[in-house]
Amino acid sequence: MSLTKSLRRILDDRKITVAQIARQSGVPAKTIYHWLSGQQPRKMEHLFRLCDTLNISVEELYGRQRKNPTKNILPKEVLLQELNAGVYEVILRPLKMTEGP
Repeated sequence: MSLTKSLRRILDDRKITVAQIARQSGVPAKTIYHWLSGQQPRKMEHLFRLCDTLNISVEELYGRQRKNPTKNILPKEVLLQELNAGVYEVILRPLKMTEGP
């Protein structure tokens, strides 16, 4: 599916006008109208902003569905590195219970 058809379908499904999505994303309405008329994007930043606003991937914007949507986009090593970015020491010891203040 082309960008034109896919974008038109997404906007129709979500009942969003070009003016609304332009305001929300910061992408000029004229640019979005050009895409809807069949022109290819000139600035990737505009595509990324539109995708972020619509909460979809660039592949989805172009009408391509992921074969395995649950598969991580980033490699496992990168995800683990980000997860472990903050290293903390955790000490477990029994809590002493006391009665009264």
